[in-house]
Amino acid sequence: MNIVSLYGVSKTLIGTPLFKDVSLGIEEGEHIGLVGRNGAGKSTFLRVLSGTLETDDGTIARKRGLRISVLPQQPVASPGATLAEFLHEGDSPLASLVRDYEAAVSDAGGGAAGHRKADALHARMEAEGGFLLERHYASLCSEFGLPDIGAGMDGMSGGMVKKAALARCLADAAELVLLDEPTNHLDLEAIELLEKRLSTAAFAFVVVTHDRAFLDGVAGRILEVDRSAVYSYPGDYSAFVEMKRERWNSLEKADSRREAILKIEMKWLMRGARARATKSERRKDVIKDMQAAALERPTAMGAFSSQSRRLGKRILELEGAAKRYDGRLVFEPFTYEFGKGDRIGVVGPNGSGKTTLLGLIAGTIQPDEGRVERGANTVCSYYGQTAGGLPMDMRMLDFIQLHAGLTELGDGTVLDPERLLERFLFDRSMHDQRLSTLSGGELRRLQLVSVLAEHPNLLILDEPTNDLDIETIELLEDYIDGFDGCVIVVSHDRAFLDGVTSMTIAIDGAGLAVLFPGSYGAYRESLDAAVAADMAEVAEAGRAGRQDRGAAGQAESRTQERPRKASFADRKEYEGILDEIQSLEDEKSRLESLFASGVTGADLELSSRRYAELCPLIEARTARWEELATLIDD
Repeated sequence: MNIVSLYGVSKTLIGTPLFKDVSLGIEEGEHIGLVGRNGAGKSTFLRVLSGTLETDDGTIARKRGLRISVLPQQPVASPGATLAEFLHEGDSPLASLVRDYEAAVSDAGGGAAGHRKADALHARMEAEGGFLLERHYASLCSEFGLPDIGAGMDGMSGGMVKKAALARCLADAAELVLLDEPTNHLDLEAIELLEKRLSTAAFAFVVVTHDRAFLDGVAGRILEVDRSAVYSYPGDYSAFVEMKRERWNSLEKADSRREAILKIEMKWLMRGARARATKSERRKDVIKDMQAAALERPTAMGAFSSQSRRLGKRILELEGAAKRYDGRLVFEPFTYEFGKGDRIGVVGPNGSGKTTLLGLIAGTIQPDEGRVERGANTVCSYYGQTAGGLPMDMRMLDFIQLHAGLTELGDGTVLDPERLLERFLFDRSMHDQRLSTLSGGELRRLQLVSVLAEHPNLLILDEPTNDLDIETIELLEDYIDGFDGCVIVVSHDRAFLDGVTSMTIAIDGAGLAVLFPGSYGAYRESLDAAVAADMAEVAEAGRAGRQDRGAAGQAESRTQERPRKASFADRKEYEGILDEIQSLEDEKSRLESLFASGVTGADLELSSRRYAELCPLIEARTARWEELATLIDD
């Protein structure tokens, strides 16, 4: 059953038709990914779906009483607001109902009319789940690792604000959830958690994201906004790429047939006025239609490769480098010599020190311990995670000219600033625009052009995929593939990390930075294997404990008439049993903390089974310790 139906919907903004004559439906529980180039109209399409933006043409039919929840691309907290206040500021129908109810209860002393209003809202709160909203907020905040609900929002990182906005959006029991770039600024752990939640969601959602791995994990249909049309493809992102390729192959074949027929018709048309006069006007009209029906191919972004820059023996070396903020250790002394061809990904939770490490490498931050040695020929370019600090009142062309005059590419091609911008799909009509008029994605793409045009041999990328469309991300991947210098990248985009890195620096958030020889995917596989091995070892210890109990019971029945003395084996077991019990107690405490965090799904099931084993095992090993203690004391 469709919960939203669009019929001939069109929308134009600032003279640009974003989409025209769109007709489609969204079914109950459907999981949809929305993709397209920056500026194609994805966010506008979400606003049209939500009803906050009116269409120019066409109609939208929504299920009666449909509850819609929206995650904005850039959530903003009011100055001085607490986390609780931010959560309750949500504009979802359920959040509005809770606010109306609380206001009515406060005013209920005003007379019979006030009491009737409060009673009516109370009934709605019970029917629609308003009394459960606070509990949902608390559960989601715990799941995303947010601080106490009374904590202030001022000073929270972009990732923490995004997590709070996700908690606010998902707590409402909406039937349709609209998510605009939900993975931006999140750490990898939070992205994987969100992916698990959305992949099993009973509600319908439409998600705009550039994260290809995320789309593969959550989407059952892909909508693409392309040159004012919206195309629908069943399946995840990988299936979409294949089906789009097949669609274009079919269009290319049809266009080749059209061109072959048109060539024949044009020969007839060129025979002369006398011949044309004897032919029907209808045939001439057919030729005109064929000429107008030429396949409109999308303008491709041009390939870009830096001119090679000479590298010395040393690019950059960290020797025992460490950093503290306000006495808090960000990461322990870390040593590594970065070399030519290094492709290093830096991962870790929000606030663990990834950007601080990049700052040490770039030279914008000085270490509190150790040293940073830079090579004589090292030229570093830094692509930050936001466009903050750019001269927003400057013209686009003037901005690029600050970073590049004539740009020589790796293949010897020389581009002036205008042609360089055109290669990145900024046509000449945009070159006089102020940076302040560009969309977030266009601004980030322009920023990327300015960084790559500097021809670095040490390239530092801090969350480079934020706000970039997939085509630009793939262009950046190709650039890195042909880059002969050193690349260090912090990213939450798993597909990007696996595509461009061959080594990983993992920062654990407690100060430890570990170097792993492999991409992020290989690193995660190693972690999963280590966890599985640890669980197998603990399970084996549990089986051994049960065997010990059985053997002890048999021994007791044989020797109950004559007390025995402690053997050498008993004494060795006694020496280690308290450590074993403490280890089991620690594991039990970790599981209890995990349950308190609101873990769900397969992780909850596995942890619950292990917890059920631990309690009797601790009890049995404690009883065994008491038995051994009695033997040894005797």
